[in-house]
Amino acid sequence: MELWVGAINLGFLYAFMAMGVFITFRIHDFPDITVDGSFVTGAAVTAVLIVAGVNPFAALALSFLAGACTGAVTAFIHTRFNINGLLAGILVMTGLYSVNLHIMGRSNIPLLNQPGIINYLKTINPGLAHEVWLCIVFCAVIFLFWALISIFFKTDFGITMRATGNNAAMAAASGVNVNIVKTIGIALANGLVGISGSLVAQYQGFADIGMGIGSIVFGLAAVIIGESVVRVRSVYARTLSVIIGSLAFRLMVAFALYVGLNPIDLKMVTAFFVLVILIAPKILTGRGLKTAILAERVAKRISAKKLIIGFTAFAVVVVSGVLGYKLFNTRTFGYFNKVRIGVVQLNDHGLLNITRDSFIEEMKKLGYEDKKNVSLYLEDANGDMATLNSILDKFLYEKIDIVLPISSGCTQAAINKIKDRPIVFATVANPFIIGAGKSETEHLDNVTGVYGASPPDQLLKMVTEILPGKIRIGCIWDPSQVNTVYSLNLLKQAISMNKDVTFVGVTVAGSSEVYQAAASLAQKNIDAFVLTIDNIVFSALESIVKVSEAKKIPIFISDIERLKDGALGACGYDYALSGIQAARIVDRIIKGEKPASIPFEKYNKLTIGVNLDAAKKLGIVVPQNVIANANMIYSSVKKNNMPKRLALFVFSDSALLKVAADGIMEELKSSGTLNKYNITVDLKNAQNDNATAQAVVQDIVRQNYDYIVTVSSLALQVTANGNTKIPHIFGAVTDPYRMGIAKNSGKHIPNITGVATFQPVESTIKAMRSIFPRAKRIGIIWNPAEANSEACTIKAREAAKKYGYELIERTVSTTDEVKDALSALLTKDIDIFFTSGDNTVILAVITVADILKEHKIPYFTNDPTDIERGSFFSIGADYFEVGVETAKMAERVIGGEETKNIPIKDFVPEKIGINAGLAKLYGVAVPEAFLKKAAIVKR
Repeated sequence: MELWVGAINLGFLYAFMAMGVFITFRIHDFPDITVDGSFVTGAAVTAVLIVAGVNPFAALALSFLAGACTGAVTAFIHTRFNINGLLAGILVMTGLYSVNLHIMGRSNIPLLNQPGIINYLKTINPGLAHEVWLCIVFCAVIFLFWALISIFFKTDFGITMRATGNNAAMAAASGVNVNIVKTIGIALANGLVGISGSLVAQYQGFADIGMGIGSIVFGLAAVIIGESVVRVRSVYARTLSVIIGSLAFRLMVAFALYVGLNPIDLKMVTAFFVLVILIAPKILTGRGLKTAILAERVAKRISAKKLIIGFTAFAVVVVSGVLGYKLFNTRTFGYFNKVRIGVVQLNDHGLLNITRDSFIEEMKKLGYEDKKNVSLYLEDANGDMATLNSILDKFLYEKIDIVLPISSGCTQAAINKIKDRPIVFATVANPFIIGAGKSETEHLDNVTGVYGASPPDQLLKMVTEILPGKIRIGCIWDPSQVNTVYSLNLLKQAISMNKDVTFVGVTVAGSSEVYQAAASLAQKNIDAFVLTIDNIVFSALESIVKVSEAKKIPIFISDIERLKDGALGACGYDYALSGIQAARIVDRIIKGEKPASIPFEKYNKLTIGVNLDAAKKLGIVVPQNVIANANMIYSSVKKNNMPKRLALFVFSDSALLKVAADGIMEELKSSGTLNKYNITVDLKNAQNDNATAQAVVQDIVRQNYDYIVTVSSLALQVTANGNTKIPHIFGAVTDPYRMGIAKNSGKHIPNITGVATFQPVESTIKAMRSIFPRAKRIGIIWNPAEANSEACTIKAREAAKKYGYELIERTVSTTDEVKDALSALLTKDIDIFFTSGDNTVILAVITVADILKEHKIPYFTNDPTDIERGSFFSIGADYFEVGVETAKMAERVIGGEETKNIPIKDFVPEKIGINAGLAKLYGVAVPEAFLKKAAIVKR
């Protein structure tokens, strides 16, 4: 049921928007792109009003009026000034971005614990599952909406509106003011879009400035799909078709998964389906396909497209190459007298992190410590193969002595690119299928490492012992991963030898698809989930556990580290051993052995684990012989021996957040808190994805962790919205007060406290005046969609005025726009450039620094580590210390204090970084007071 109900609910909520698109697109032949903005307008108005205490139903009505106003503006521009309708919509949509920001006052408004319509429905729930109850209510509301809108179109005015859309000239001849009717129609359409935005905001728990992107695409698709399903042309049927189209579009993903369609092909199939619906009538009637002139025009367009695509691809390659070269060749690294070891992993994933961390720890035990007698370069490609290749190029340029790729993908890229230095791979299932060698002793001369695929036959044996008889097993996998495909084939081979086992599989292309994949398998009456090694699937294991517990379907897994997270059984290798064995091989190479003489090593310890807690929840009795063979048993029966659990939740792989998380862990370990209170820490990472973050928080709450520590503003916001009971301590947050978490340091949400670290914006601008007394203009680029950046920019405006500067601003929405925005600022004769609290701009820090260096314009930031990436001067918080302070706050909670009694602490341990080389280039004398305080001075 979970597979369908959620899709149906969203289909109902977006049906209002689809109806708005129907009115503009079908009634008035006006594809109105305003909806991308009016959708957010409806959400923004509702959020602001609900937070202000206005009745949510009144807020909904006002959202309709606000949306209608946006549509009226578009219609006015179109009819009054005879502007092309599409262009008019684009102009209004673009302007609405700023208008919506003004309405909201910030980029994101949380509706945490606000009395919205969805919360009201919760209070009158007669005891049904929440989503099911919402589905019933939404169904009734949509039925009423359908009846009212249909009746409207049969009124005199509704008939006039339809007639105007069908034949404007004839309507005008009959005395109808076409422009007024069209204006009312477009206003009505965007009013409905505003209602949709209002309901979606309340459903998801917040209004965000970027939530309307792509609304027009969905609306058009819903209208077209609905018309293809409902062929009857009556008014009632046409309006019903829009609602059906909205539901169909949302259900398409669920259905495709159910029938086994590869999600990789889903969007292509959807696009093709809509295209067929569009051109089918022309093919059937012959209209529009007759003349040779049309054919010639089409041919010309195709030719032009090919030319444009080719030129664009060439430009992208050239620009990427230049940027890649600059990105990885402008940093200066020290310790050239030490052995340099480059460690690269494909993405941030539990297994890979365990391998990396155990490698580093074992290297320390062997006497090698970073920045003392070796230099470690830890890189993460964040799942992008292009980035991975750039990292390897950087390793080559910087003359890394030994490369340690973690995972098959990384290893394959490394052995293809690097031929002249040792490669020691780790966490690889089968190095032979990726070309590393023919056998353990016959391999590439510069390559060796540690490998081993978790034996699926052993895992299947465990499954059949616990679930005897004929069974259907369901498997989810990402076909793009070499390790996964290899392990899956081994599993299929094992299944082929057992006539009592039937295989049912579903593929995914990303972690966000895992839940629906699991739900689709559950609909096929599987008896167990059997999961081989797969980074994507394991990163979303919580989604599978949710389905597992709802349907009483056990999970068997190849990752022993995730056994405690809800799997019933596990059979696999301890991947800490992969890192340990790899470290010992690296030690041998450092001491003089050649990789060619070192055989590949297999993992030397197989672990079989059973989760008796999961068995109890599922009502399954694990046979004694299985328990006897297990060397890892997870059970909460022995209360005294079971640790408490702390979830450390970071939102992304940002370097700043990693440093803060390191500070938290260092303090918790060094203080003895973890040992004293028998606490285990589980790291959770949302990979910069809101949907994943929601799933992570839901799982933390489901598993009833004892404590939650969040790192970053977004992690705090998502967790606060989804957790109301578990003690929650936050850190690395700029301004929790603007987020609705607290009114002041002492008055905050009862189960939440933490550390607020506002960037030292004023101190930085004060330093600018000390170093550059004659400077007049500061340039700043920021993304209004980022709450942190917005807060820092507001502070910068105040400080600039205080110290006699003119602050010249440019805004961006993506990193791609930063370079153009900077070029625009350079035409304004800025004397200094400043970045503060903006993740979008800081991702382009190296490019920005290079451009500013060419123009001899000093670059100030609030992250001292930016000095290594080309900035001139930085004053910022030491986020390792912020992490330590956050951990100390957590220790108070662990020690027994209640979060509601602990005030939020404002903590900004300032740290200064100075690029002395740039100061010399610019002919600037940095005051001695700054040099004495500087923690980082780059020569």
